[in-house]
Amino acid sequence: MKLPDRKVYDASEALNFSGAKELLKSGLHYQAYLARDREPTKALRIGSAMHKLALEGTAAFLAEYAVAPECDRRTSAGKAEYAAFATENAGKTILTAEEADLVKNTAEAARARIDALGLKIVATEQYLTVDYCGIPIKAGIDLIACNAAGNTVLVDLKSTEDASPKGFLNSVRSYKYALQAHWYRTVWSLHSGNPIPATFLFVAVEKQSPWATATYSVGPNLSSWAIADFEEAVKKYETCRALDSWTGYADEPQVLDVGAAPGAVQSITFA
Repeated sequence: MKLPDRKVYDASEALNFSGAKELLKSGLHYQAYLARDREPTKALRIGSAMHKLALEGTAAFLAEYAVAPECDRRTSAGKAEYAAFATENAGKTILTAEEADLVKNTAEAARARIDALGLKIVATEQYLTVDYCGIPIKAGIDLIACNAAGNTVLVDLKSTEDASPKGFLNSVRSYKYALQAHWYRTVWSLHSGNPIPATFLFVAVEKQSPWATATYSVGPNLSSWAIADFEEAVKKYETCRALDSWTGYADEPQVLDVGAAPGAVQSITFA
């Protein structure tokens, strides 16, 4: 089902990628995630503005964002100038001039990269919820497009410090981006009714000059781990919800070792 906007999407109780990452730690972390203050941070505000400008253009951006005038608000003239600006732009998200420059540079670089891919844009900022084996899951997809062959391509924009293959691979591992790719492809497949998974691409743009960009997909090894994470998160959500029990880590002492496979931690047995 398609949801009308971000507000409705956030209010939906369906499990999303961000929540799943916390749930993979523990049910306790997931509940803390749900209770977290949703007020946008500076980084989130800038990232959202970059997405809006890159994906929907200047008119859509200016309808939701405004750049604060550089005035001295300690003076009467400065206070009056800012008050007039605030009245004129009531309801909009306010960016500083420095933030607006960052948004403009990253958005232009990201859009140039998207255009170079030769994709036909079908939709932007799509909020979807579907049923996966009786569990409601959701995804907010940045861009849905078609390639020259007419196949669906899902695109996610990422601003980053390092868009090089090595640098972005570190981000993929740190932030579980492979899980995100599988999550979004699964949601899209169920929503569209197409059993063939869509291609998923990350467009990475660096947050400083020269605003370098790169495009990446997730390889088979990372994908296999992502599938395992996906199934574990959904199963854990199903179990925790059924028992209404969202516990933290194990109570008993655990054995840690180097070279152990993820999830291979074992309980200590006392003789």
